[in-house]
Amino acid sequence: MFSKMVRNDFLRNKVVTTAVFVFITMAVILAASAINNIANLIQSMAELQERAVPADITQMHSGEFDQSKIDQFTEEHPEYIAMQETMVLLTFDGSHIHFGADQTMAGTVQDISFVVQNEKFDFILDLNNEKLDVQEGEVAVPIYFMQQYDLQIGDTITVKNERYEKEFVISEYARDFEMNSSFTSSKRFVLNQTDYDEMLTMQAGVLEYLIEFKLQDGADSQAVQTAYIEAGLPANGPTVGGAVFLIFNALSDAAVAMVIILISILLIIIASLCIRLSFLATLDEDVREIGVMKAIGISKKDIKKVFLNKYRIMSVIAGVIGYLLSFVVVNLFNGNMKLYLSSDLSGNLKYVLSLAAPLLIYLMIVMYCKKVLKRIDNISAVEALRSSVMDSGKKRKYRLSLMKNHFFTTNIYMGIRDVWKRFKLYRLLFFIFIVSTFMVILPINIYNTMNSPEFSTYMGIGKSDMRIDLRKSDTISEDFIKLQEELQNDADIEKYAAHITSSYQVKNTEGSWDYINIEIGDFSVFPLKYLEGRAPEAEGEIAISYANASEDALNRKVGDDLIVKAGGKEQTLTVTGIYQDITNGGKTAKAHTSLGINPEAVLWYVVTMDVAPGVDTQEKMNYYQTNYDNAQVNDIKDYTQQTLGNIIDQMRTIVIGGIAIAFIVIILITALFLRMLLSKDMSQIAIMRSIGLTSQNIRHQYMAGTLLILLLGIIVGVLAANYLGEFLVSMAMSSMGAARIELVNVVWQTWLLCPLALMLVVGITIYVSCKVTVQDDLSVILRR
Repeated sequence: MFSKMVRNDFLRNKVVTTAVFVFITMAVILAASAINNIANLIQSMAELQERAVPADITQMHSGEFDQSKIDQFTEEHPEYIAMQETMVLLTFDGSHIHFGADQTMAGTVQDISFVVQNEKFDFILDLNNEKLDVQEGEVAVPIYFMQQYDLQIGDTITVKNERYEKEFVISEYARDFEMNSSFTSSKRFVLNQTDYDEMLTMQAGVLEYLIEFKLQDGADSQAVQTAYIEAGLPANGPTVGGAVFLIFNALSDAAVAMVIILISILLIIIASLCIRLSFLATLDEDVREIGVMKAIGISKKDIKKVFLNKYRIMSVIAGVIGYLLSFVVVNLFNGNMKLYLSSDLSGNLKYVLSLAAPLLIYLMIVMYCKKVLKRIDNISAVEALRSSVMDSGKKRKYRLSLMKNHFFTTNIYMGIRDVWKRFKLYRLLFFIFIVSTFMVILPINIYNTMNSPEFSTYMGIGKSDMRIDLRKSDTISEDFIKLQEELQNDADIEKYAAHITSSYQVKNTEGSWDYINIEIGDFSVFPLKYLEGRAPEAEGEIAISYANASEDALNRKVGDDLIVKAGGKEQTLTVTGIYQDITNGGKTAKAHTSLGINPEAVLWYVVTMDVAPGVDTQEKMNYYQTNYDNAQVNDIKDYTQQTLGNIIDQMRTIVIGGIAIAFIVIILITALFLRMLLSKDMSQIAIMRSIGLTSQNIRHQYMAGTLLILLLGIIVGVLAANYLGEFLVSMAMSSMGAARIELVNVVWQTWLLCPLALMLVVGITIYVSCKVTVQDDLSVILRR
């Protein structure tokens, strides 16, 4: 009997059942896809790490050094160090790398280096995660450049400067554990030993070194770094731990998985509310049947079982379908992973972990249904047989009299009045409109923020029109001075600021010395937004990044002292401010020029500038790129986009997906809600039509009420996306060095385009949903 009742309920409520089923299925698809993505990420990262055998500590260095001292240091610490290897890099400016129809890589923000394969560890792999074996006359190109410049296997690149020129055939794409990510500022091209030796002999590029250590299992990397510094070994460059490379590799896909999980949670909430709407509609229709069942002695438990079984069956079927479809949908999100981490994602871990999504959602739906079904306990047999439970309760008086309406047409006013009278009923729809708007606006705001020039402030860079980075060369100091003199006399340049970044020793909380990258210059020209305090303005002042200020780093606050060693002398600096920076692991600092340059450890020379009004920025960029061979010239927007890499592209996919899901949700929920409302109001509709109101008049009333709820939902949803969204994004980004993200809100998108699109979709749904119902036979309805 009960199975027959469940089957009949399915057949009778096809629209309701379909809507609930779709939401549960979509929630399972997204949740399982996100878990699938995470499982693939864990598997691919483990495989890449196993094959590449990355270094645990990488010390970048430029300048001469004695390898024998490093060998001695390694031999003295066998309890910590398992292996040591020094990779020699030949670094070129992007303008010296030619490809295609006379194109160069001059616009790249990456340092380009040519290397040969390591012998012991830190191997560079092909797309099958096998060690690259490059033949003479060939080159393996980093995946980053393959994507950026659309380079294909079989194409050629030419390395050409005043000392050297040679053409290489692209034979493989290089998957580089340490330098895969766009967040790392260097990329390695792999050559055959013979070609590399020729390039080295001709002194074609600038020599740089990666002094790498592979530690024993369980060894303390910080202890090794401290011992390395105390031994006075070469360190003219940043030191990077293996954990940083791991984070950079996982960052893009992990961020995508987090956003998908958030959307999935929102869908589960919507599905739960949808079930509530469905149950209220069914309860209102079946209240007399429930009364009959109670009157003939059927227990409350068995009555609840009838309704609960429906959602149990629905959740199981939706769970199975969603679980299977998730393995198709996940391909929309793991393309980046297949390219950068592992081409083979066929492991079994994802099949097991992804089962958690349908099982968890099934339990949540069943528990929620049990809570909603407690309403049946309050229905007595007598009342159920006599009236509708939805109409029971204390009568209220309302002040919205039709006679007092002087602003709206009668139909619109009656729709608004209905919302006021029955807001408790409409509040479910109101909440769903808020969630749907949030689902649309938040991804758009994140995408706009990443594409905005303002995002440079989260990279420790003041907002400007152009940025010139001088690459390391024999004449870099002279070029830096010459560039500033030219900018001073260039009428097309409104203002500029020059900065030099060097590596310094800094005393940590334990009293030992660490290395820190400190930028000196005038920070008032292109100011940053500081979390606390201000920029360094006077002698003995320094500002540090949020990541450096944290307890697990330097553990400093505004007003604290920081001891820095510059030129062999210790200087005590006062922390004046804390700013956000997601580059270089988030650990940077900015100091007053009185600190002085550390000439043996200069890392970057950077000049930022604004062009005068009316000047073509691109034309000015081309001029300085042409006149300074060793310069990399970019506008700030292009610089941030190259650094963020494919996170922006993946975010674009999420924006499109979020909008599509939100529209599907709104269409189904609006149709479901109207079905419940029209079913409940059928007698009232019949009376209105009997006194002369047309179907169009009635439809306009429901449209006015629903669009009012939508308008209120949009307003709250946009505000939630702006403020709650900022909080959620800031929480996610705090681990990277940005603790207070201000999302960019493009007004015409968030307050005009998106609301109009939502209102159009809801308006069409209301028109279609009301069209059939309000034309039913009056005689049948009035006889009920």
